[in-house]
Amino acid sequence: PTVVDEAMKRPRYKDSSAPVVIGIDPARGGADSTVILVRQGRDIVSIKRYSGEDTMTIVGRVIDAIEEFKPVLTVIDEGGLGYGILDRLNEQRYKVRGVNFGWKAKNSVMWGNKRAEMWGTMKDWLRSASIPEDRQLKADLVGPTKKPNSSGTIFLEGKKEMRSRGLASPDAADALAVTFAFPVAHREYVDKTPRRT
Repeated sequence: PTVVDEAMKRPRYKDSSAPVVIGIDPARGGADSTVILVRQGRDIVSIKRYSGEDTMTIVGRVIDAIEEFKPVLTVIDEGGLGYGILDRLNEQRYKVRGVNFGWKAKNSVMWGNKRAEMWGTMKDWLRSASIPEDRQLKADLVGPTKKPNSSGTIFLEGKKEMRSRGLASPDAADALAVTFAFPVAHREYVDKTPRRT
């Protein structure tokens, strides 16, 4: 939790040259919320949660966010509901990419699947990031446990397992994690933080 607490204490970077990426974790009804999260470089610019909305309403919400924040990349968890939302957005000529948590990780020796790998990248990002003081986001970020298998490959606890422990689905953290699904190239963005070796 300390990584999360420190990120909450850090002032915002407000680097307007950093690329904007939108991450969407669509809810599958019930207690879960659809989360649309906007990340710019090392800042979270916006977190919006919506409950009980149908697919087309969510499509409209995503379009509003794209129009407002002009991201270089918009990524949605395409599992479950996500497929329909993704198809509709692409049909409307919005450039949105889907990611499936079950995909093979780029580094499949270290990570059991794409979700575990994105969470790993997100954790590294948190070490120098600034995030809002959002109790729900904090709960989401510290909720899932890591489970290495016998060969040391890391998997993340799934939503079903979390529910059985009485924890909510980490919607906001998953929405943040998908912003790390694909590399974002940016010409002007230069990381000015000295690297700690």
